[in-house]
Amino acid sequence: MHLLSFPYLRGAISLRGLCLLALICPIQSLGAAETTAKHTPLPLETFYKDASIEDIEISPDGTHLLALKNVDGNTVVMVLDLATGKTFYPTKTDNKQFKFNWVTWANDDRLLMSLRFDSRMLNGVKYMQTRLLATDAKKPGKMITLVKPDEDADGWVSQYQDNVISFLPDDPQHILLSVDREMPMHQTVYKANVYTGKLTRVKKHSNSVRSWYADRAGNVRIGEHYDDKKRKVTYKILDTATQKWVVAWEYVVLDEPDIGIAGFGNNPNELFIFADHEGRQALFKADLSKPGYPKELVLSDPNYDVTGRLIYSTALKEVVGLYYNDGTSKSVFWNKEYKAFQAGLDKALPDTRNYISSMSDNARKYLVFTTNNIKPGTYLFGDRDDKSLVPIADTYPDLTEEVLVEKESRTYKARDGLELEGFLSLPKTFANKPTATIILPHGGPMSEDGKSFDMFSTFMANRGYVVFQPNFRGSSGYGHDFMMQAVGGYGLEMQDDLEDAVKYLIDEKIADPNKVCIVGASYGGYAALMGATKTPDLFQCAISFAGMSDLVKMSNSFRYFTNRNTARKQFGEDKNQLKETSPVRMAERVKVPILLIHGKDDSVVPVVQSRVMADALKDAGKVYEYIELENGTHHLDYLPDRQQTFEAMDNFLKKYLPI
Repeated sequence: MHLLSFPYLRGAISLRGLCLLALICPIQSLGAAETTAKHTPLPLETFYKDASIEDIEISPDGTHLLALKNVDGNTVVMVLDLATGKTFYPTKTDNKQFKFNWVTWANDDRLLMSLRFDSRMLNGVKYMQTRLLATDAKKPGKMITLVKPDEDADGWVSQYQDNVISFLPDDPQHILLSVDREMPMHQTVYKANVYTGKLTRVKKHSNSVRSWYADRAGNVRIGEHYDDKKRKVTYKILDTATQKWVVAWEYVVLDEPDIGIAGFGNNPNELFIFADHEGRQALFKADLSKPGYPKELVLSDPNYDVTGRLIYSTALKEVVGLYYNDGTSKSVFWNKEYKAFQAGLDKALPDTRNYISSMSDNARKYLVFTTNNIKPGTYLFGDRDDKSLVPIADTYPDLTEEVLVEKESRTYKARDGLELEGFLSLPKTFANKPTATIILPHGGPMSEDGKSFDMFSTFMANRGYVVFQPNFRGSSGYGHDFMMQAVGGYGLEMQDDLEDAVKYLIDEKIADPNKVCIVGASYGGYAALMGATKTPDLFQCAISFAGMSDLVKMSNSFRYFTNRNTARKQFGEDKNQLKETSPVRMAERVKVPILLIHGKDDSVVPVVQSRVMADALKDAGKVYEYIELENGTHHLDYLPDRQQTFEAMDNFLKKYLPI
């Protein structure tokens, strides 16, 4: 995509009533609010509704927009003709039976859609599956499933069917898929026709290969091998001269820093990888034409891991940058033309972080996503020929700068001297005196919070609570050594970090020591239960959504995982310690009200984890509420489930943590 910087004009663009057709109108101001409006709590439905629009993508020829539009709990696939303003809706879901993982253009006329849904084994174990579908983008047509069961596979049906390893830019009728269609857990590569669904085998499965990687011409060049007994990942590269597979890199999961494949450049010997650099993950470029595959550093950060997705320019035929998340999402370019283009965007939109989310193949038309700490996000459409850049859709039009608060990055020290980072949301009503506070630990635990918008902290701050999201030890983003402190650390120092966060907020005269609640989901839900049992005098209430309560029972469930040894190692292998750090075994210590919420169809943390905790609290005579979502998943995909969850949290907090 050949780009040059140019002056941006905030003028009208001929989209023939674009706002009326399917996107969101009116668009809020892009600049910062000039005055602070009086705080008014928003209706609860504002927080449990989906984003109004998601994943907008421009067609390769620049004539149409593709998006997921959420309306009254339904998610609709929408295609908009930019010239005529007409819209077409190929399909939709109510998010109960299945959920869209993603949608994208296969070419100018065909769409690809990844769906996910939960299933149950005969032994009752829940697990997630995906399917990959293709359909016409601009007219009614038959929808086809691209991965059909292999007649010789003895009834085996692939669990994950949406692993596209190449979109084959020079062959718009086909894509490459890596899927265990012929033999369970053994990946075969197929060329799939996006019009007919015909599969042609390109690379037969090989022992222990869990995924293949192809260069941009569609040649399978890398096999990722995994040995769960040794917890070892090995990357083998096809030597084009000898046609032999050569070990390039390997590491032991959890013991050594990960190595990850980011993707190929246009040159098939140019491979981008993520690897360790001075204690942080960085982006490198490896030369596959030279012995030992020497690496050149491309992008690093001394404070945070570099993660993200490569930005490839179709017009320039090269990788030009990275969609990069360092707590906030942004695009980082090393190509000089794209740097100039980004500088032009940032000059025109100085109050937001701006990244190019999609471009036409000829780079004449593009989409920009803009966001900041008090703006969930707006999509803008740019036309280089018209020299125009106009907003077309707000993701959450009711959440404006007048009602949202900015997250502050705060550092505090744990009791052993380790410096930790957390993100503080002060409500509009904060008057520089101790206030009712919510500690909101993230899930994972090997994940992270940042300054980016999230609905849970937004909801709580809007209700008048101080919200603090600590990146406790074991969080991702701060290097391998920091993250590995989660290994076998459940309920130990990781939990101490949350207690120390409360102490920090009290010392800073931010938190009222008599009004602190701990709330979390998944691992955060476990941390909330541990807060109520390990330190029963510290918190005034606890809310656990899909949280673990019995670590021994959870660890035993890993026998169904293909990476069971890694999972057990990460979780902790000392059964006595797991017992001692299981909230269900400490229910008698609880002194505060607890709200438990869990989806019956949760395929990540089984619903039994909340059921046994509810039973233990009942037997111990404690104050608790338990809500089981009949068709609920781990991700609250279904609108009625989100509504029920937010209503329960709102009522619980009003009752037990009044402002």
